[in-house]
Amino acid sequence: MSLRKYLNLLFTLMLLLTIACGEGKQVVDEEELGDDDHAPSTAAGDTAGGGTTPAAAAVVADAATIGGVVKFVAAAAPKMPPLQMGADPFCQSQHPTPVLDEEVMVGPGGELANVIVYVDNAPETPAPSTPLLLDQIGCKYVPHVSAVQVGQQIQIKNSDSTLHNVHAMPAVNSQFNEGQPVQGMVSNKKFDKVEKKPFRIKCDVHGWMKSYMAVLPHSYHNVSQANGTFSIANLPPGNYTLVAWHEKYGEQKQQVTVGAKEQKQVTFTFNG
Repeated sequence: MSLRKYLNLLFTLMLLLTIACGEGKQVVDEEELGDDDHAPSTAAGDTAGGGTTPAAAAVVADAATIGGVVKFVAAAAPKMPPLQMGADPFCQSQHPTPVLDEEVMVGPGGELANVIVYVDNAPETPAPSTPLLLDQIGCKYVPHVSAVQVGQQIQIKNSDSTLHNVHAMPAVNSQFNEGQPVQGMVSNKKFDKVEKKPFRIKCDVHGWMKSYMAVLPHSYHNVSQANGTFSIANLPPGNYTLVAWHEKYGEQKQQVTVGAKEQKQVTFTFNG
């Protein structure tokens, strides 16, 4: 091979090697650049997500469940008066038959509804990301009683085509009183302090409208249904004080001990 051909071949090999090394460096640089670009984006996403979606409560290993029933054991349940809605034609038109006051709702077997049952000394849990809906339907608050967690979003909705106003009257948290003149209007609220004693929420336009709400530091609560039953799940084993509250008959307490994976049944009785 002549010297000239040898030099040309050597030059070609060196050129190919330089190009290959340059491409390799470009790949590395692009990968490093991609990591840098994603880092701030991920951090920003984490900040936004953490501010809007609270962490879900962790599932408790060997969790127990407290269930039971609330009973009314007096000789006869009080008769609830019909709500007088005649002052607002819209409200009156929503109910072909009279609607009774929901203060005391007793089933045929003495089952007592609308009793808030909660564990008084349970550990705190994060507020759920799911809001509680307090609706105004047919000029009534739905639900009639409820419990939320500190920091949990509350959506207060007017589903009626008439003016309502929402007047919340807590003793510990800040009160508010807001009008909702438009059907479908929603007000978003939340409470930042524990308030275990339920407070009244009323409508100043329609005096018969009322609801009660408690603010708790954990998720271990429930409201007795029409059949009087309640259930509190995912509770760590331990010794607890169980509280049942009714708007007319007040508060009762029971000491309850639950073991690992135990399903404890409890009965509360109110006698008026």
